[in-house]
Amino acid sequence: MHKINIACFTILFFLFSSYSKAQIAAHSTDKRPFFLNTNKINCITLPFGYSDISKRITIDSILSAIRDENKLKELNSLKFEEVIKKDFLLLPEEYDVFLPFSNNINEKYDRIKIASDFLCYGEYSLYFTAVFNTVRYAKPFIEKIYLISTKDDKLIDMKRIYLNHEREMGFSNNTLFNIDKNYIISLQDYEFTDDPFKLKPLNKYQILPSGKFSRYYDNDGFYKNDEEQGMVKNHNREGKWIEFKSNGYMDLQKYPEFTDPYTYLEAEYKNGLPIGKWKFYKLLQKYNEEAGEPILSTRKKGQLIYTEIYREGILEKREFH
Repeated sequence: MHKINIACFTILFFLFSSYSKAQIAAHSTDKRPFFLNTNKINCITLPFGYSDISKRITIDSILSAIRDENKLKELNSLKFEEVIKKDFLLLPEEYDVFLPFSNNINEKYDRIKIASDFLCYGEYSLYFTAVFNTVRYAKPFIEKIYLISTKDDKLIDMKRIYLNHEREMGFSNNTLFNIDKNYIISLQDYEFTDDPFKLKPLNKYQILPSGKFSRYYDNDGFYKNDEEQGMVKNHNREGKWIEFKSNGYMDLQKYPEFTDPYTYLEAEYKNGLPIGKWKFYKLLQKYNEEAGEPILSTRKKGQLIYTEIYREGILEKREFH
């Protein structure tokens, strides 16, 4: 079973990268591509979102939260009214789900809208942008929500905070969020497949003085889990980090031996932002024959695939080897 899943994931991750850094592309320099409400009366009060996601650890409790009609009404109450045309805004993805636009979209619906209610955060304004699913469903519903950081009407960074991606056979990918009174953003990912359900780690993010989003850790010192390890300073990643994560920038034609969509990444951070040269290697690992799960103790880096150069959190160059 795990070989089939790996083959499917490889195709998906070839299209969508977990390492794609959120970037916004506006194709108009003469005027703002859409209206940004600046009226402070529309600033929402925190906390906002799903406050108890860290306590929901069973399938029934998770599904109850995902299907909670009151919460769905609360999301829609953000007043998603201003339409964003797809020619003006490019929305990146970080998981194996469909991009906002494809050939089978029913164009009679406005798919992307920005809410008039927003978060006030000092000199920054954080706007909610929703992507509506209009395919195969009689009534469009919110499939994704991005939180967009802006300053002086200029787009700085964005982070997807909500996902309700329904797939065939009742499978789905979901993300629930909570933003506490200190503006710490908690994200919990869920994946429902034919395999036993597994609860993914809860990740936290903060808004840096630069207006960019960065991972947030509760405690300083050395941090390690099944996907990453490195030092935390002032709640930020600092220095060298090792990450074992799925990756979609592998050239499958050039590297046909890549049947496993994971890479071994040597990364570097300063004050929570990527800097310097990042090195992506093929991740070598063995699998448990019965469960199809990777054996963590067997992980090691293989050949170098590509490198990325960052300056103050901005990707400047990607080079394949």
